Amino acid sequence: MARGRSSRPSQYSRSARLGELLREIVASELSRLDDDRLELASVTGVETSVELSRATVYISTLDGESAPAALDALAEHGPRLKQAVARSSAVRKVPELVFALDPAISAGERIDRILGDLADEAGG
Repeated sequence: MARGRSSRPSQYSRSARLGELLREIVASELSRLDDDRLELASVTGVETSVELSRATVYISTLDGESAPAALDALAEHGPRLKQAVARSSAVRKVPELVFALDPAISAGERIDRILGDLADEAGG
């Protein structure tokens, strides 16, 4: 048996566990940042690379118009967010944080529009 590990297999992959930890830390730190561009932004998920050297932090905003400004703000605050991850986690090497809009949000909005159009056609 490996030293320091339980005999029970882990339920999630290491990258998924790290992604969830990073999501919690970045979301918490995001709420502490005093930047108006981030007022409507929230962290929806984090996807880490297999080698755990890079983490894509997905965000959404309540209005799509503020998304580019939020991404700019996150890029500026990136070093502070990376320091928060280093401080709040026990990872040996903090992954590079990359910020992106959550594609699931825009896909969901597109599906809503399509369903609305279909409902309008069926009803009218």
